[in-house]
Amino acid sequence: MRHQFQLEPRDLLFLRDARPMGGSDAGLGANWPRPDQLWNALINAFHRAWPERQDWEGAAHNKTGKEKERENRRGVQSSDRFGALKTIGPFPFEAKTGSVYYPAPLDADMEIVPCPGTDLPAPLACAFRAKTSEKLEPRHWFSAGEYQNYLKGEGAAGKEREPALYDGERKLGIAIDAGAGVAVEGKLYQAEYLRLRAGVSLAFDASCDINPKGDPGAIDVFEKFGVPRELLIGGQQGVVRLLKADFSWIEPPRITSRQLRWTLLAPAVFLAGWLPGWCADSRKIPGAEKTEPGRVMLKDCRFATLTAARVGKPLAFSGWDLRNGPKPTLLAVPAGSCYVFDCGAAENAQLLADRLNFKPYSDRFGEKGFGIGVCSSVEGSG
Repeated sequence: MRHQFQLEPRDLLFLRDARPMGGSDAGLGANWPRPDQLWNALINAFHRAWPERQDWEGAAHNKTGKEKERENRRGVQSSDRFGALKTIGPFPFEAKTGSVYYPAPLDADMEIVPCPGTDLPAPLACAFRAKTSEKLEPRHWFSAGEYQNYLKGEGAAGKEREPALYDGERKLGIAIDAGAGVAVEGKLYQAEYLRLRAGVSLAFDASCDINPKGDPGAIDVFEKFGVPRELLIGGQQGVVRLLKADFSWIEPPRITSRQLRWTLLAPAVFLAGWLPGWCADSRKIPGAEKTEPGRVMLKDCRFATLTAARVGKPLAFSGWDLRNGPKPTLLAVPAGSCYVFDCGAAENAQLLADRLNFKPYSDRFGEKGFGIGVCSSVEGSG
């Protein structure tokens, strides 16, 4: 069962990416929480609430030889507890207006134009061009109403003023000797923290339904967990309060064109870099030479071909494993990036949209909310 929640910070939040911190770097921790940081906060809270396996969880999963070998190779020993946890978000939620805010689309107030004879990477054949020569201030967030206008192709949303949702706050600190647990004389550092404005919280959807062996009924872990609760999120164990919420997501419009635009609401990790792994790439996939580059390889959706993409600067992120230390750095396509597919007919485009809307189509970490996007029609494509 899906639940709507909000997180109200009780503290400044320290949410860094994977860039090293040192020298004059301020420790850029005033980033909006990534989907994996939210997911990790929840599953860690489950483990703190129930350190030992509960009767209602059922018997432990018996791993096959291949599963054990895979874990040994990765250096990760998983308990498989609460692995059914799935999340979407978090997004800023403003109590005063009752509005959820979404990452600003990178193609707002832009149109798609063909670019024959250019050096666009295969399979792209079109590019994005601004509809006006007027210089617009870059946006980070759109309100639900603005985003709905963007999906309808009504444009001009990028001219609105950036909402004041949070601030970056810098503080000085004293370095600590980890071994002795005391301050290091003469060593100071500065770090940047995220402070949400009054009335702003983090909104998200979550579910964690498990099916114990021999029990036909599903167990809703969140019902047993209960709210309100306090969670720890990000670095320096920032405290947030978990509360129930009631808000409305944006509504994907009906597709009326042969071309379909898929806009990311959350970052996505694709094994081929910027190109979704479910699009044919003759350069990287053995045996794909006979398949048209950019062809969608999802079942019942092979009528679609990728023709355009507007992708932002890669998001570098990492993490920390209690057993193995730092996790490897990964690059994600940032939220707001968009992909355009030619589906041949509006009916086909709607089929692909039904497949993609609000579902995780990241090559990795889909259960953590990576790769969530929403589809819309492309103006002038018929």
